[in-house]
Amino acid sequence: MLLAGVMIGYVVLPNFSTSGTTRITNVNEWISKNTAPVSVPVSVSVPADTNINMNANANANSNGNVNVNVNSPSGGIRRSLQDDNNEIDNDAAQKRVMEQYQILSSQSLPTATTPYILKTPKLPDSQRKKILVTGGAGFVGSHLVDKLMQEGHDVTVLDNFFTGQKKNIEHWMHHPNFSLMVHDVTEPITLEVDQIYHLACPASPPHYQYNPVKTIKTSTMGTINMLGLAKRVKARMLLTSTSEIYGDPKEHPQKETYWGNVNTVGPRSCYDEGKRVAETMMYSYKNQNNVEVRVARIFNTFGPRMHPNDGRVVSNFIIQALQNKPLTIYGDGMNTRSFQYVSDLVDGLHALMNGDYDMPVNLGNPEEFTVGDFANKIKTLTESESEIVYLEKSQDDPSQRKPAIEVAKEHIGWEPQVHVDDGLKSAIKYFQSVLDADGEIIPTGPGASKPKGGESGTVNAGASARIEE
Repeated sequence: MLLAGVMIGYVVLPNFSTSGTTRITNVNEWISKNTAPVSVPVSVSVPADTNINMNANANANSNGNVNVNVNSPSGGIRRSLQDDNNEIDNDAAQKRVMEQYQILSSQSLPTATTPYILKTPKLPDSQRKKILVTGGAGFVGSHLVDKLMQEGHDVTVLDNFFTGQKKNIEHWMHHPNFSLMVHDVTEPITLEVDQIYHLACPASPPHYQYNPVKTIKTSTMGTINMLGLAKRVKARMLLTSTSEIYGDPKEHPQKETYWGNVNTVGPRSCYDEGKRVAETMMYSYKNQNNVEVRVARIFNTFGPRMHPNDGRVVSNFIIQALQNKPLTIYGDGMNTRSFQYVSDLVDGLHALMNGDYDMPVNLGNPEEFTVGDFANKIKTLTESESEIVYLEKSQDDPSQRKPAIEVAKEHIGWEPQVHVDDGLKSAIKYFQSVLDADGEIIPTGPGASKPKGGESGTVNAGASARIEE
């Protein structure tokens, strides 16, 4: 720090007297005629590596004040004073940065898609895991990321944004515990991780039918690549399989021991058979290479961040009802489905990954609805004036779907907690916000369709090129 002490003597003026021969009527004039600049040596304390010689000139001005002019050819004293101010400013700025960093590293940032704050604890290194979530920018994956981040773990999302959306995870982009890798799982990757949640794969019929060869590659090559990674780094891996492995079931409800009834050459087989092969590979790696594996068979799931154009029952009905457009049912409406809220599914995946049970587990809500009844429920909850129209049934569409969840209850202590009506209210609120922001949305029909509104432009060249194979 610069400490300058300038010792300047007082300029003593004579007494202004009204008696005597000299009468002063203009003080300023008298000062200008009878005073001269006073040169006073200046003693300045400066840093050891600074050499400054200067004089200070003191003049009494018209107000009786003293002006001090410091002459320094090098401007060193001025720079030193400026350095002092800069040092103070830098210290304050550094303090503000650290305070902001502490805040940003302890929570998410509110966004349009996630307009609330999620807190993240600071875990000791011995408890904090490195966790990879493939497909982590998707509907289910992004909610799983939220849970893992709120536990304080280091989370890496791997996604090629074919159906995933950056807005689903942008509230974590600033956080030091979060990383995003734009990558396609059909290409190998090397990372150091403790756990792998393998969710990457289009899950709605229009999207996985758009490029069936790519869908098969994602389920097979993508799973092999993740299993190879798990084998190398000794990570535990969870595969999100599907209730579609049961096909159009002859057993109701469907238990994990049921082998299924799948058409191997139909339009849905690229997804159904791909997941069946993926399950086979999981247990082959377990038996041959001692890889720790977990398999979740997921039934219909809904909630915020669903892709509005994914063509599924819940999203289509809600989007149509909110716009007072006809609710389209493919078939006679007597097919049955069961629907679970996304937070229940995430809890199930987490419990399965961190439990000891390593055989397939159904994760779904056993409450069953006919598609026709479900359409009327959506109409009621949205107070919609939409009519219900019936169109031709989709090929290989399952006639009934209901999970048996006794294995989940017994082995991982899980069952759904959110009532369907409560979950639907949350989903309706979300889709209304999407409509308010984006305007009209035209729901996707049952045929093959490329996802709309994604971030394909953010995919790196290698990943985007692979999508069309």
